[in-house]
Amino acid sequence: MQDDITIIHGLSSAALAEVRRIERQKKYLWPGSIGSAMVRWKSFVHQPNRRLWDDESGGCTEWACCGDPWRARESLEAVILAMSRRRARELRCLVKALDGRY
Repeated sequence: MQDDITIIHGLSSAALAEVRRIERQKKYLWPGSIGSAMVRWKSFVHQPNRRLWDDESGGCTEWACCGDPWRARESLEAVILAMSRRRARELRCLVKALDGRY
């Protein structure tokens, strides 16, 4: 059974397979990192105090705990650019909806 973090709801199985392949290929990613980035970005844009994020606050820097939402968004963009046009469209649609909320 797959962990929820590896599944990005709204993506086809082909797009998920492509995300997993890219996660294995890129040294700055790990298995499940894009699912985690999606969760991080989604939770950030849904927070009422999201515009108060301060990179210089010296708070928690652990990705698994608090994570940097900007790093999450950058990771999503990097994978979108690495994906095939057809599959990237799926992920881009999900990310753009969150961007619009932000």
